[in-house]
Amino acid sequence: MFSLATRKPNTRELVRAEHRLLAAPSGRPWLWTTFAMLCLVVALLLLRSEENAAHQRRIAAMAAENQALQAALEQGRLQRQEAQATEQQLLRRIAQLSAQIERLQTDLAFFRQQKKAR
Repeated sequence: MFSLATRKPNTRELVRAEHRLLAAPSGRPWLWTTFAMLCLVVALLLLRSEENAAHQRRIAAMAAENQALQAALEQGRLQRQEAQATEQQLLRRIAQLSAQIERLQTDLAFFRQQKKAR
C-alpha cells in the first residue's frame, strides 16, 4: 500500500480543532468484488445441484413407471399365452367330440340297418 505525505500537525491545532470521526473509505474494493463473485459461484452451484436433483427425481419416477409398464406387459403376455393354450385345448376337445360324434353316427347307422334287416 501507499501512504500520503502530510505535514506533522501542530499540537496547538490539535487541541483547539474540532475533531469528528469520519468513516474511512475501504481501501479494499477487490475484497468485496471477490466476495460477490464467490457468492455468485456458490449460488450457481446450488442452482445446478437443485437442477441435478430434479433430474434425478424425474429419472427415478420414469424408472418406476417403466417397471410398472413392463410388469403390465408381462401380465398381458401371460394372459395371451393362457388364452392361446385354452383355445388349443378347446380345439382338441372339439376334434375329440367330433370324432366321437362320427363314431356314434356310424354306430347309429349300423344299428338302423340291423333293425331294418329284422
